[in-house]
Amino acid sequence: MEKEFDYKQEESDVFGQVKRPRVELQVFSKKKNRWIWVDEVLADTGADFCMLPRYLGNFFVEDITTGKYVEIKGVVPGARLIAYIHDLQIKLADREFDVPTAIADSDDVPSIFGRVNGLDLFDANFLKGEKIKLHWEE
Repeated sequence: MEKEFDYKQEESDVFGQVKRPRVELQVFSKKKNRWIWVDEVLADTGADFCMLPRYLGNFFVEDITTGKYVEIKGVVPGARLIAYIHDLQIKLADREFDVPTAIADSDDVPSIFGRVNGLDLFDANFLKGEKIKLHWEE
């Protein structure tokens, strides 16, 4: 099976306009007992975790702080993002899988589709800054 997504044109403080690989997927809400669409999720091969901002995480779990506490470091030395790891069910096209997902204790982070149990489940092709193609065996 295969699913293709177009890159999205977005604002950049540095470059003015850039295209970013965004996907749309569904996350199962334990709180509402149904699948909820999440769009504009950054497909990021440099991210270990899948991540959601707090305001989205609150749709999926009763209390984000019941997950495993982690401090995530990025490219800025000393800067840490507090998050809580929850196992969430994700559906991309017709494929369902469980993903350890960091729900940030902040609304100021993007939704990210990272590698561990996420992008690593697919053959991912980033096509010349225009499309991302995800392929998997049934």
